[in-house]
Amino acid sequence: MNHINVSKGEYWTGSPTAAFDYKSAARAILPRLDATAANSERLRRLDDDAAAALRQSGLARALTPKVFGGFELSPSAHIWTCAELAHSCSAASWVLMVCVAHDYIIGRFSEECQKEVYEGDPDNLLAGALAPQGTIERVGGGWRLSGRWQFGSGCDHSPWFILGAKVKNPEADGYLNYHVMVPAADIEIDDTWHTLGMRGTGSKDLVAREVFVPEHRAMPTFPTFMGMSPHTDSPLYRLPVYAGLSSMLSGSVLGMAERGLKHFIERTSVRTTAHGVSKAQNANMQQRVAEASAEVAAARRLLDNMCERFDQAIAADAGLMPAAERVQFRWDAAYVVELSRRAIDRLFAASGAHGVYEGSDVYRAYRDINTACHHAVIDFDTVSGLRGQIALLGDIGENPRAAPLA
Repeated sequence: MNHINVSKGEYWTGSPTAAFDYKSAARAILPRLDATAANSERLRRLDDDAAAALRQSGLARALTPKVFGGFELSPSAHIWTCAELAHSCSAASWVLMVCVAHDYIIGRFSEECQKEVYEGDPDNLLAGALAPQGTIERVGGGWRLSGRWQFGSGCDHSPWFILGAKVKNPEADGYLNYHVMVPAADIEIDDTWHTLGMRGTGSKDLVAREVFVPEHRAMPTFPTFMGMSPHTDSPLYRLPVYAGLSSMLSGSVLGMAERGLKHFIERTSVRTTAHGVSKAQNANMQQRVAEASAEVAAARRLLDNMCERFDQAIAADAGLMPAAERVQFRWDAAYVVELSRRAIDRLFAASGAHGVYEGSDVYRAYRDINTACHHAVIDFDTVSGLRGQIALLGDIGENPRAAPLA
């Protein structure tokens, strides 16, 4: 890694072909994220210096195409990074997770579109909303986009947005869903983000009112998300989107749980009752720590295994990933999140009256995890249904005209 000092605001200056030590880059910015986490919560968006740290570290271009200055690493690098950053700041981890996950998709768009998005600034944080909450209709030279999208994490720091949309009046054999790239100047941000947790992510609503989208900035969802884009020959962008996105999200949540467990142990080891009895000697408290530790450790092993499988898939470059493998990635990611939630719920229940104050790290982890686990891509009931369906029926009934299920 080039010798940069991100604590002083220096940017990564190496070429895309230079070795990038993403682990050192992530650890180097933890002090800045620690220092800004409370302000991100107060602002209900990512603190400006936290956003600058993500950009300056080089981590924002981990999955950006090499031709535009990115590193085009395996998803495993980003998954590890998201978990690491969550030890300091849930919001920074989440915003980086989402924005780099979008690079994982944008690498499948046309070269003309990628040039507009990346040229001159490969460290972009690119926000958006992938669920097809808006609509597009054919017009001369492209599409007309309208709608409102929820959960635009990091939108205050993004020059472009990627948005999912349903096609109005689709052709009989045409695709039903598209994803489009839209400059921030064409989108209104509606500050709706008043939530239990993940406050610092600034995941506000995005509004488009009859925005024109040129043809080269639109991609049909199904082939793009499955890894069948005609615009790339990179094994990274031939991986399925939902397998990657869910795994990246689970890394952020696991990091939050690891942080919460660490602080619970530190706090409980010195807590006493009103009568001076050590909480650490309470058998019930010991059992809670043992169970939560086992859940978090099991989630970490599962996450590591997912990372290994992504590395193997990149190396094999075997083409379209079978449905069973795609579903397995999503199920494993959902289970990492579920184990993390169970662990932190158990600890929060035993954190005592002082655990409900804003300054409590266990309370923060509890709020953030219980908010994050509502993301549709790792919804436990939905994904368990997919896992059971593929196990029992061998098929999940995907429609190649619509968005993929896994």
